[in-house]
Amino acid sequence: MFSEDLVEIRFHGRGGQGAVLAATLAAEVVFRMGYYPQAFPFFGAERRGAPVIAFLRYSSSFIMPRCRIYEPHCVVVFDPELPKEALLEGLKKEEGIILVNAENSHPFWSKGVKGYRLYTVDASRIAAGAGLISSGMPLVSSVMLGALVKVLKIAPFHVLEDCFKGKIPQPEENVHVAGRGFLEVKEVQSSDAIAR
Repeated sequence: MFSEDLVEIRFHGRGGQGAVLAATLAAEVVFRMGYYPQAFPFFGAERRGAPVIAFLRYSSSFIMPRCRIYEPHCVVVFDPELPKEALLEGLKKEEGIILVNAENSHPFWSKGVKGYRLYTVDASRIAAGAGLISSGMPLVSSVMLGALVKVLKIAPFHVLEDCFKGKIPQPEENVHVAGRGFLEVKEVQSSDAIAR
């Protein structure tokens, strides 16, 4: 999918949405596909609802860098209300991908995202509809992970499904919503996004 062997993904969300869990599970998916992954979070002593960043690198060879990701190939946005400038900072223009948890009509992409491939999935609606809610917040990690696996063509869906077993509570519900994310993710076709 990308021209480089080392792929770097940055996950932006709020505490409690599952961005760190999604990065960790994505690392297991790529590991099962024969890659060397590295996933880690970045957050302080903030509370639930505070901004959180997680990172994932993977490569066909052993990964040496042990730092934050400053120039990602892909940005996964769990909350489109986070400041857009921070979300898009350093994103590679030539092949950058943005995956956003939002419905197609959300104003996130109304301006300022030209030059990127933009994908959307309404993960909050899907997770809430399946009853995956904690403290009033939809748990969107599985939906976003299903969408990410599809967008980046990381692995067949059954590999993701196997990663859920024994790793998270309510595995059946999470597999179901991940499948919906996999099926319902859409590339935004607008004048502000590059259409394939």
